[in-house]
Amino acid sequence: MRRPFFYGWIVLGAGAACYGFGISPAYYGWGTLAPVIAGDLGLDRGDVGGVFGLFNVLHQCVGLLVGVAVARLGLRPVMAAGSVVTALGMLYLAGAQSVLDCYVGFSLLAGLGVGCSTLVPCQTLAQNWFLRRRALAIGVTLTAGAVVGAAVPPAAVAIGDWREAWRAGAVVAAVVALVAVLFVRDTPEQVGQNRDGAPPERLPADAAPRAADAREWRAAQAVRTPQFGLLLGCSVAYSVTWSALVAHLLLHLDDAGYGWPAVGLAVSAMILCSSAGRLLGAAGDWLPAQHVLAVALALEGLGAGLVLAPASAGVVWVAVALVGLGFGVAYTSVPVVLSHFFGRRPFAVTAGLRLTVTGALASLGPWLSGELFDATGAYTAPFLGLMALSLAGAACAAVLRHPGAPPAPPA
Repeated sequence: MRRPFFYGWIVLGAGAACYGFGISPAYYGWGTLAPVIAGDLGLDRGDVGGVFGLFNVLHQCVGLLVGVAVARLGLRPVMAAGSVVTALGMLYLAGAQSVLDCYVGFSLLAGLGVGCSTLVPCQTLAQNWFLRRRALAIGVTLTAGAVVGAAVPPAAVAIGDWREAWRAGAVVAAVVALVAVLFVRDTPEQVGQNRDGAPPERLPADAAPRAADAREWRAAQAVRTPQFGLLLGCSVAYSVTWSALVAHLLLHLDDAGYGWPAVGLAVSAMILCSSAGRLLGAAGDWLPAQHVLAVALALEGLGAGLVLAPASAGVVWVAVALVGLGFGVAYTSVPVVLSHFFGRRPFAVTAGLRLTVTGALASLGPWLSGELFDATGAYTAPFLGLMALSLAGAACAAVLRHPGAPPAPPA
């Protein structure tokens, strides 16, 4: 039944809520509650890092499987089921008595649940419903993660007891599942509408080659193109640089003589700048999204290099602002380019494959940076390497060109 208003705005709000409240309580909750959990259960630093590290790998590396599930089953059941698994994981964690329970509840169950309900489905939802405002829709969705994330630490501290905090997180995950069931619809066609709410005759003139060509791209065709390979390179560049700096920036600035309050503020500023960058990624609605991506990666790389010279607080602030903005814009721009190049049909699978590869390689950034520091006694080599990687990603983005229509099927 056709609705009297564009239902995409409801879907966008639901998708942003599912992303923000689906990923942030787990992602930011563990670090906030880890000190008291470690004290109660006798965990050492290796256990704390290991539990979060496995969660971080799993929630990204299931991307390909999630993409296939979305393509076959639809967004709503996958998102709802993932949120239920997240809720079960948090409930299990609330009753944890050992480090093994933490691995099962948080790393395994919550990791798989978050992976199924957030990264791939929410990006797919935004690009399914919007064409002219595609970059803005994806940016709003991804920004919700940072906005909700900023509220998680004070909320967890206010609850007081870490077990009650995880029970509260389980309730939030259950509500997210309900939101997905009630409000998520895979495509505007399911409710008798078109993308952006436009009637067919008012769709953009270039909509056909961009997303609605009679010969649509298939995932198997898209992943074989040079464009997809270059986008993978861009994804690895922004994610490895970000994850390495998040892990080591505090230590580097502390070595440079900055006190912990200043160090903490610098890292918080970097995260806040990433939030702004995700929204600024909406520039891909007015400019070629691949060019926006190239600029973003260049900014992130320059920031990574500038971090090496923290001669003054001003230099530090400029560096973290460049890294945060660059990462945020790139985080939004890559799925925008992916949607722009290959359209709606293969997006869930191609985005899932991209996140699986990115997630596996991003985990190497913090480890390799630490190894290089241990070998040389300084962060010069790893941070210069991160700068080079980001600038190489910028070069990949700069040479990207639209692949055009997919190959014609054999006669």
